[in-house]
Amino acid sequence: NRLYTQWAIRVAARRARYILAVSEFTKSEIVRWLGVAPERVVVTPNAADARFTPPDPDALAAFRRRAGLPDRFALFLGTLEPRKNLPLLLEAYARIARQIDAPLLVGGAKGWLYEPILARAEQLGLGDRVRFVGYIDQEDQALWYAAATVFVFPSLYEGFGMPPLEAMACGTPVIVSNSSSLPEVVGDPAAGPEQTAALIVPATDADALADAMLRVFVNADLRAELRTRGLARAREFSWRATAERTLAVYRAAATNTRL
Repeated sequence: NRLYTQWAIRVAARRARYILAVSEFTKSEIVRWLGVAPERVVVTPNAADARFTPPDPDALAAFRRRAGLPDRFALFLGTLEPRKNLPLLLEAYARIARQIDAPLLVGGAKGWLYEPILARAEQLGLGDRVRFVGYIDQEDQALWYAAATVFVFPSLYEGFGMPPLEAMACGTPVIVSNSSSLPEVVGDPAAGPEQTAALIVPATDADALADAMLRVFVNADLRAELRTRGLARAREFSWRATAERTLAVYRAAATNTRL
């Protein structure tokens, strides 16, 4: 993968009339690492699939029973690999586990170097307070998001970061790290906390993450506010708008014109 990236993608980037990027962060990485002129990189962001929406309460209750889910829990969803920053999440959760009486459920397939993640959970003595539930089928993901009290995604590196957007679209309060594209997905942190749809914490600060999780669990008003902001933010991303922008880029490339 590294050899392919270093050679083939560099060649393709040099030859391309335009390059599509899913976020401003990804655009900045393309410009930085591939030496592409910024005007040749066009941001066409992702959007949540239509199935990610607050479910019917009866359907959600039936799913909780079927899946054996507790009334309250924190959820992470993503491949178990180093860049997802799961050891930090485990350490943060360990700080508040006795205060919130709610487990941490970690969903996702095992990726590369996943063993230290499992080892860290054991070292922290979390026992059944942390449950590794494995891969979650796409058909059930919206229900998992909606059932969670809070969705926590402290990833270190994301080109876009679909899980936080999907969770917001389902009406679930979200916490993300301040790394890579994640602040961009949940709002504009530079404009102040009131302009973001999620709580944003430093990517290396377990205490800050623990505090954010505790605040969400104990403060019903905060959960309601994050739900409202998250739903509104998710609606700002549209596959139709992305498709229209993408088509405009294709037309410009085909006719050798500037956007």
